[in-house]
Amino acid sequence: MQWLKHVTVDLIATIVIALVVFFDETMVLEYVLYTYTVLMVLARSFTLFSSDFRQITRKKVSEAPDWIYHILYALNVIFLSFGAFYLTAAAWVFIWGVAAYISQRKKL
Repeated sequence: MQWLKHVTVDLIATIVIALVVFFDETMVLEYVLYTYTVLMVLARSFTLFSSDFRQITRKKVSEAPDWIYHILYALNVIFLSFGAFYLTAAAWVFIWGVAAYISQRKKL
């Protein structure tokens, strides 16, 4: 259960996405969502194209199971698509795809 702290940020991101989609009065959280999404896209792009960056991110003490990330990323895409945030949903599909690709490469 130590891996739970590694998932906390992604869980908070999913909660923020749900708040933005289902409650209209959250303009500040919408900017937080956009900023976090851009940062995640950049981080995943660096992970995809830079083996040095992959080495840095691989040094985790305990890793969360991959299925946790798949569930959270799927919820993010579903929530954003439901709320008509299509560009942001596409960014999360990219984030999810790169995460799955890198996870498969680590197993090989």
